[in-house]
Amino acid sequence: MKLWKKIDWIILIIILLMIASGFFMAQRLPDKVPTHWDINGEVDGYGSRYINLFLPTGLALVVYLLMSFLPAIDPFRKNYEQFAKPYLYFKIFLTGFFICLYFFLLYASTRSVPPEGSLMFGVPISILFLLIGWVLPQIKRNFFIGIKTPWTLSSDEVWDKTHKIGGKIFIAFGVLSLVSVLFGSVANFIVIIFGAILSAVVTVIYSYLVFRKNKQH
Repeated sequence: MKLWKKIDWIILIIILLMIASGFFMAQRLPDKVPTHWDINGEVDGYGSRYINLFLPTGLALVVYLLMSFLPAIDPFRKNYEQFAKPYLYFKIFLTGFFICLYFFLLYASTRSVPPEGSLMFGVPISILFLLIGWVLPQIKRNFFIGIKTPWTLSSDEVWDKTHKIGGKIFIAFGVLSLVSVLFGSVANFIVIIFGAILSAVVTVIYSYLVFRKNKQH
C-alpha cells in the first residue's frame, strides 16, 4: 500500500493551517483560559492559552503522521491493501476529532461563561464512537488499530466476526451517548465511561468464544 497519497498532503496542509491559526489567535485570547471541566460539566481549571491553541492541533499532527507510516512496520502490511479507504477514514476521523476539540476550546476561551462540558466533549466523542463503529467492520487484521486480542490476531475469521459485532456496539453507544448529552454532563460522562468499558469487555469475551468455537471444529 502506498503510504503517502495526495489526500494525505491536503489533510497535512489543513492541520498545519490550524496550527498556524493558533499563532494568529494567541494575541486575541486572555492569558488564562478554561482548560479543564469537571464531571458536572463546569470549568474547574484554567491554564495558558497556548494549551488550547496548540495541544489539540499538535495531537492531530502527531496522530496523522504516526498512522500514515505505521503500516510500513506492521507484520500484516499486506492486509492494508484490503482496507485502504477504511484506514484513511479512520485517520481522518481521529484527526477530525482533535480539530473539533481545537475549535470547541477556542470558542470556550473567548466566552465569559464557557459552555457545559457535555457539549464541549460529549458531542465530539459520541460522533467519534459512531464513525468508528461504522468503519470498524471494514478493518482487516493488523497490529495497530481495531480490536486486538490474542484471538482476533490469530485468525481472519475471528477478527472479522469480532469487528462486525464491535461496530454495532460502538454505534449503539454512540447514539446512546448523543442522547445522554440532553440529560447533562454527569449522565453523558457515565454513558461514555460505561460504554467504553462494556465495549472492551464484550468484544474481548466474544473474540475468545468465537476462537474456542472455531478450534472445536
